[in-house]
Amino acid sequence: MQSSDAGAAQQVAAPRQEELSASARGWHTIQMAVLGFIGICGVLRTTGSSPAPRAVEWLAAALAVAALGVACLAVFTVGRVAYPVTAATGDAGATPDAAGAAARLRAGIRLTIVALILAVIAGLSGWWPSAAATTATAITGTTGQAWCGQLVNGPSGAISVRTANGVIAVPTQAIAQVRPVAACP
Repeated sequence: MQSSDAGAAQQVAAPRQEELSASARGWHTIQMAVLGFIGICGVLRTTGSSPAPRAVEWLAAALAVAALGVACLAVFTVGRVAYPVTAATGDAGATPDAAGAAARLRAGIRLTIVALILAVIAGLSGWWPSAAATTATAITGTTGQAWCGQLVNGPSGAISVRTANGVIAVPTQAIAQVRPVAACP
């Protein structure tokens, strides 16, 4: 009587296992996209090209490596459901465990999402604000006179700029416009 119960359990579990395998194969496509995102988006870039502090660059690199590791674990976990080894052995006594397969599929999906989040956080270091590209400041006075150079410390109530002719302190009431420029003419 037990052999007929086992056969009935196999007949019930087989369609559920096939549904889970089909779903897992679909998730494999998504996981490959996540792995591609981790690699292609440039999360790992050469140091020195980023305006981020060195510690942030190291943290981003560690998060990117963690994202890759988690993504590989997720691919393996979902792959065990997508391509079950017990079905390939032809063992008549082996019954597919649909509940275990469903749990592994859910775990693999969660791991994929964690890998994606880690990759996005690692990629955010590339958005670190860069230092201003301006190297000089142009000041125009109310009389039309103009000065250009590096800002320097000076007396209160004035803006001081180092020009080719020396340091000039322009009183704030005599300033019509102050703007950053890439270089002085």
